Amino acid sequence: MISGQPERKRSRRPDSRRRHPLRVFVLTGGLIILGACAGHQPVVPAAGPATVYRSENYVVYTSAITPSAEALASEFLGDSGKSWIIEEANRPDGFQSERAIVIPLAVRNKGGLKREGFQTVPVLTYHRFGDNCDSPLCMPADVFDRQMRYLKDNGFHTVTPEELLAFLHYRRPLPQKSVWITMDDGYRSTYNVAYPILKKYGFTATMFVYTEFVGASRLAVTWDQLREMKSKGFSIGSHTITHSDLTKPHPEESADAFIARVRRELGQSKQIIDKKLGQNTIVLAYPFGYYDRRAVNLAREAGYELAASVRRGGNPFFANPLALKRDQVLKRDMVTFKKRLQTFYPLALE
Repeated sequence: MISGQPERKRSRRPDSRRRHPLRVFVLTGGLIILGACAGHQPVVPAAGPATVYRSENYVVYTSAITPSAEALASEFLGDSGKSWIIEEANRPDGFQSERAIVIPLAVRNKGGLKREGFQTVPVLTYHRFGDNCDSPLCMPADVFDRQMRYLKDNGFHTVTPEELLAFLHYRRPLPQKSVWITMDDGYRSTYNVAYPILKKYGFTATMFVYTEFVGASRLAVTWDQLREMKSKGFSIGSHTITHSDLTKPHPEESADAFIARVRRELGQSKQIIDKKLGQNTIVLAYPFGYYDRRAVNLAREAGYELAASVRRGGNPFFANPLALKRDQVLKRDMVTFKKRLQTFYPLALE
């Protein structure tokens, strides 16, 4: 059907266009029922009168009123959070009035592979924040704000552990500029300083807490604060119970006692977080970033599906989910920060 010719839809004469795989529909401001391609579901126009060409894998949308990517994603993909799929499919022109907008319906390029290389996901690691910092592990609030503003202004998307895991299992794609923001230990400054800044830019992050520290002093985050952050889309992972090295026995500790301690650090910290926050904790940050084959196997045994070190580098879809790389953000200049944000690894694949 072509806009302005509705009578052809009612004609019973053979129409060669019906044999073409690309179906055409018109949205006029109310609800209409689409044909078999839409599964007989009503479609609400995203932005006034529009012409919609639909096939099994794509929608081509044209409207005099430019819709938002979020509105189109909600209408055609069932989730406004998938607006990045539409934005990336329409680069570099973007959305313009009366210009056709392509909406992919099928999952494409789950691993971020291209002829010239492959996608990687950088992981940024912070520890604590403050107005005045005297340690590399402390990030000044104004510097952190400047870093997050750079991510926002340059089209970066923060991802959750679940989204990253699906990417690593080759189940779903991620935005081309994806970054996972993590914060270790559980300092209260993550709640007082970092949390409001992240919310301001529409970002989320993952906090890795060692359970013995939570609520232990005025410097530590509380379980109530963690519950609030979780309710806003932030995720909470384990950093063990006591922040104990999982690769090195204590002096005079037997091999059996060492393995029992590692199992306790991993298993009981997960159980505590699960109970306190009503969740299934699947993500772990190795204390000090140290891990070995035994620690990886015991983490898997305890029920973790993602685990992170502090070895520098990005993470392609074929990375080991239990040995992810992370970059500690210790320096405060923007040149160094930008270098931590490589989202594509160039490599000739043919």
